[in-house]
Amino acid sequence: MSDLVKPAVLFSKEEIQERILDIGRRITADYDGSDVAMVGILKGTIVFMADLIRAIEQPLTCDFLNVELAKDQRIEIAFSPETNFRAREVLLLQDVIDTGVTMNFILGHIQEDWQPRSLKVAAIIDREDQRKIDCAVDYACFKIVEDGFVVGYGLDSEEQYRGLPYLGMLDRKKTD
Repeated sequence: MSDLVKPAVLFSKEEIQERILDIGRRITADYDGSDVAMVGILKGTIVFMADLIRAIEQPLTCDFLNVELAKDQRIEIAFSPETNFRAREVLLLQDVIDTGVTMNFILGHIQEDWQPRSLKVAAIIDREDQRKIDCAVDYACFKIVEDGFVVGYGLDSEEQYRGLPYLGMLDRKKTD
Protein backbone atom coordinates (compact mmCIF):
# COMPACT_ATOMS: atom_id res chain seq x y z
CA MET A 1 0.00 0.00 0.00
CA SER A 2 3.03 2.28 0.34
CA ASP A 3 3.06 2.96 -3.42
CA LEU A 4 -0.62 3.86 -3.47
CA VAL A 5 -2.05 7.33 -3.03
CA LYS A 6 -3.50 7.72 0.46
CA PRO A 7 -7.20 8.55 0.21
CA ALA A 8 -8.66 11.47 2.13
CA VAL A 9 -10.80 10.15 4.99
CA LEU A 10 -14.51 10.69 4.41
CA PHE A 11 -15.89 8.54 7.24
CA SER A 12 -13.91 6.96 10.06
CA LYS A 13 -14.16 3.36 11.22
CA GLU A 14 -16.15 4.59 14.22
CA GLU A 15 -18.59 6.62 12.08
CA ILE A 16 -19.16 3.60 9.83
CA GLN A 17 -19.83 1.29 12.79
CA GLU A 18 -22.28 3.80 14.28
CA ARG A 19 -24.22 3.93 10.99
CA ILE A 20 -24.19 0.12 10.63
CA LEU A 21 -25.64 -0.28 14.14
CA ASP A 22 -28.33 2.32 13.36
CA ILE A 23 -29.28 0.64 10.09
CA GLY A 24 -29.23 -2.78 11.79
CA ARG A 25 -31.71 -1.53 14.39
CA ARG A 26 -33.96 -0.10 11.66
CA ILE A 27 -33.86 -3.31 9.63
CA THR A 28 -34.57 -5.39 12.75
CA ALA A 29 -37.64 -3.26 13.48
CA ASP A 30 -38.82 -3.12 9.84
CA TYR A 31 -38.56 -6.88 9.32
CA ASP A 32 -39.62 -8.01 12.81
CA GLY A 33 -40.62 -11.67 12.56
CA SER A 34 -40.16 -11.86 8.77
CA ASP A 35 -38.19 -14.39 6.78
CA VAL A 36 -35.35 -12.19 5.45
CA ALA A 37 -32.90 -13.12 2.72
CA MET A 38 -29.91 -10.78 2.52
CA VAL A 39 -28.17 -10.73 -0.86
CA GLY A 40 -24.87 -8.88 -1.30
CA ILE A 41 -23.57 -7.75 -4.68
CA LEU A 42 -19.95 -8.86 -5.02
CA LYS A 43 -17.28 -7.78 -4.29
CA GLY A 44 -17.83 -4.39 -2.71
CA THR A 45 -20.39 -5.48 -0.11
CA ILE A 46 -18.48 -8.24 1.67
CA VAL A 47 -17.31 -6.10 4.61
CA PHE A 48 -20.64 -4.24 4.80
CA MET A 49 -22.56 -7.52 4.80
CA ALA A 50 -20.39 -9.07 7.51
CA ASP A 51 -20.93 -6.09 9.81
CA LEU A 52 -24.62 -5.68 8.99
CA ILE A 53 -25.61 -9.31 9.67
CA ARG A 54 -24.15 -8.94 13.18
CA ALA A 55 -26.15 -5.72 13.70
CA ILE A 56 -29.50 -7.26 12.72
CA GLU A 57 -31.09 -9.00 15.68
CA GLN A 58 -33.06 -11.71 13.94
CA PRO A 59 -32.35 -14.80 11.85
CA LEU A 60 -31.68 -14.30 8.15
CA THR A 61 -30.05 -16.08 5.24
CA CYS A 62 -27.15 -14.71 3.22
CA ASP A 63 -26.30 -15.11 -0.45
CA PHE A 64 -24.26 -13.24 -3.03
CA LEU A 65 -24.90 -11.95 -6.52
CA ASN A 66 -22.16 -11.22 -9.05
CA VAL A 67 -22.91 -8.41 -11.49
CA GLU A 68 -20.52 -7.53 -14.29
CA LEU A 69 -20.60 -5.09 -17.16
CA ALA A 70 -19.74 -7.03 -20.33
CA LYS A 71 -17.48 -5.59 -23.03
CA ASP A 72 -20.51 -4.76 -25.15
CA GLN A 73 -21.99 -2.76 -22.22
CA ARG A 74 -24.54 -5.46 -21.33
CA ILE A 75 -25.06 -6.22 -17.66
CA GLU A 76 -24.44 -9.87 -16.79
CA ILE A 77 -25.81 -11.35 -13.56
CA ALA A 78 -24.30 -14.55 -12.21
CA PHE A 79 -26.28 -16.13 -9.43
CA SER A 80 -26.96 -19.68 -8.39
CA PRO A 81 -28.56 -19.53 -4.97
CA GLU A 82 -29.43 -22.53 -2.91
CA THR A 83 -32.08 -20.38 -1.27
CA ASN A 84 -35.60 -20.04 -2.65
CA PHE A 85 -36.51 -16.34 -2.67
CA ARG A 86 -40.11 -16.68 -3.84
CA ALA A 87 -42.46 -14.91 -1.42
CA ARG A 88 -39.60 -13.90 0.93
CA GLU A 89 -38.40 -10.53 2.10
CA VAL A 90 -35.22 -9.75 0.11
CA LEU A 91 -32.72 -7.15 1.26
CA LEU A 92 -30.25 -6.36 -1.52
CA LEU A 93 -26.89 -4.84 -0.52
CA GLN A 94 -24.86 -2.63 -2.85
CA ASP A 95 -21.66 -0.70 -2.22
CA VAL A 96 -22.27 2.53 -4.18
CA ILE A 97 -25.44 3.55 -5.99
CA ASP A 98 -24.94 6.47 -8.31
CA THR A 99 -26.71 6.65 -11.72
CA GLY A 100 -29.24 3.98 -10.75
CA VAL A 101 -29.00 2.31 -14.17
CA THR A 102 -27.38 -0.93 -13.01
CA MET A 103 -29.43 -1.10 -9.80
CA ASN A 104 -32.66 -0.56 -11.73
CA PHE A 105 -31.74 -3.46 -14.04
CA ILE A 106 -30.89 -5.73 -11.10
CA LEU A 107 -34.11 -4.88 -9.25
CA GLY A 108 -36.19 -5.64 -12.35
CA HIS A 109 -34.40 -8.97 -12.79
CA ILE A 110 -34.98 -9.93 -9.14
CA GLN A 111 -38.67 -8.97 -9.23
CA GLU A 112 -39.29 -10.93 -12.42
CA ASP A 113 -37.19 -14.04 -11.72
CA TRP A 114 -37.33 -14.38 -7.93
CA GLN A 115 -40.80 -12.91 -7.21
CA PRO A 116 -40.00 -11.88 -3.63
CA ARG A 117 -42.68 -10.70 -1.20
CA SER A 118 -40.75 -7.46 -0.84
CA LEU A 119 -37.47 -6.06 -2.11
CA LYS A 120 -35.48 -3.34 -0.35
CA VAL A 121 -32.03 -1.90 -0.97
CA ALA A 122 -29.25 -1.05 1.48
CA ALA A 123 -26.12 0.76 0.32
CA ILE A 124 -22.89 1.94 1.84
CA ILE A 125 -22.87 5.08 -0.32
CA ASP A 126 -25.86 6.74 -1.98
CA ARG A 127 -24.90 9.31 -4.62
CA GLU A 128 -28.44 10.42 -5.30
CA ASP A 129 -27.27 13.60 -7.02
CA GLN A 130 -25.86 11.46 -9.88
CA ARG A 131 -29.11 9.58 -10.67
CA LYS A 132 -30.08 9.11 -14.30
CA ILE A 133 -32.89 6.70 -13.38
CA ASP A 134 -35.09 6.81 -10.29
CA CYS A 135 -33.83 4.22 -7.84
CA ALA A 136 -34.99 4.01 -4.25
CA VAL A 137 -32.43 3.29 -1.54
CA ASP A 138 -34.19 2.18 1.62
CA TYR A 139 -31.14 2.18 3.89
CA ALA A 140 -28.01 4.22 3.15
CA CYS A 141 -25.03 4.48 5.45
CA PHE A 142 -23.92 7.74 3.86
CA LYS A 143 -25.04 10.16 1.17
CA ILE A 144 -22.25 12.05 -0.52
CA VAL A 145 -22.01 14.67 -3.24
CA GLU A 146 -18.24 15.14 -3.30
CA ASP A 147 -16.57 14.43 -6.64
CA GLY A 148 -14.06 11.62 -6.46
CA PHE A 149 -13.75 7.87 -6.14
CA VAL A 150 -14.73 6.26 -2.82
CA VAL A 151 -12.52 3.43 -1.51
CA GLY A 152 -12.06 1.43 1.68
CA TYR A 153 -14.41 -0.65 3.80
CA GLY A 154 -14.63 -3.20 0.96
CA LEU A 155 -14.71 -0.67 -1.90
CA ASP A 156 -11.80 -0.70 -4.31
CA SER A 157 -9.96 1.03 -7.08
CA GLU A 158 -8.38 -1.56 -9.37
CA GLU A 159 -8.68 -4.16 -6.57
CA GLN A 160 -6.73 -1.95 -4.13
CA TYR A 161 -7.85 -0.24 -0.90
CA ARG A 162 -10.59 -2.78 0.06
CA GLY A 163 -8.95 -3.46 3.43
CA LEU A 164 -8.97 0.13 4.68
CA PRO A 165 -11.04 0.33 7.89
CA TYR A 166 -12.48 3.71 6.81
CA LEU A 167 -14.13 5.17 3.71
CA GLY A 168 -11.82 7.45 1.80
CA MET A 169 -11.91 9.57 -1.34
CA LEU A 170 -9.39 9.40 -4.14
CA ASP A 171 -8.98 12.41 -6.36
CA ARG A 172 -10.43 11.44 -9.77
CA LYS A 173 -7.41 12.94 -11.53
CA LYS A 174 -5.13 10.51 -9.69
CA THR A 175 -7.28 7.46 -10.53
CA ASP A 176 -7.88 8.09 -14.26
